[in-house]
Amino acid sequence: MNKQAIIDALLDYGIQHSTEKKDDICFTPNNEANKLILSDSNAFFFAVLLDERIGAERAWEGPYLLNQRIGHIDTKLIAKMEESELSQICAIKPEIHYEYNKAAKRIKEASILLNSKYDSKAENIWNDNPRTDDLQRRFEEFNGVAQKKSSMAVNILVRDLGVPCRGKRWIDVSDDAHVRRVFQRIGFIANYSQKALIESARVLHPEYPGALDLPCWLIGRRYCRPTEPDCFSCPIDSYCPKQLNST
Repeated sequence: MNKQAIIDALLDYGIQHSTEKKDDICFTPNNEANKLILSDSNAFFFAVLLDERIGAERAWEGPYLLNQRIGHIDTKLIAKMEESELSQICAIKPEIHYEYNKAAKRIKEASILLNSKYDSKAENIWNDNPRTDDLQRRFEEFNGVAQKKSSMAVNILVRDLGVPCRGKRWIDVSDDAHVRRVFQRIGFIANYSQKALIESARVLHPEYPGALDLPCWLIGRRYCRPTEPDCFSCPIDSYCPKQLNST
């Protein structure tokens, strides 16, 4: 296995699919939802919060649906809502999240913390040029945000939105099913554990481990599927050892 060739191919694929031009970023096919995420930091934060156990495109449309249904995403007002009312709103078809009770609880709890610590604006989590590892820990203060979501959020902010932060070497890959499947099948890790996944990326690309996240996530979704992987179309097909017993 030519490990460096695989790394270079992954990084090239990641560059092709990332951008610092806000108008080009597409989180979801809903253009109005994309505009809201890019114009309102609370929408971005709630999308991160919702991105769990549903398709990413659906999660990132969630804040737009919430805004349409209650007329705002003002955390001061959301914090005052009854959790049961918020849950009913999340449950309206199309559901903001199929686990709408959990989604409502987390949105309300996040709103309370944003109000008390970040002056009701999610942008205050990241607008002071923080170290990226500190920024990740800030995200993880919120219920429902662990390593996967926090590293994803920091990666998007730095890589795609151009938010000033210090130290790309502290941005890790996300502990995501697609990412770890690709890492196993290309032989970067033998047996999965969160520690093994993160430490492998740090060794493979120490100046910015998280740069491996987007290409592996995209390849895992599009080609390196759990069953019937489309190896022929995969951009790293010629380098991959295809250890397909890893799912």
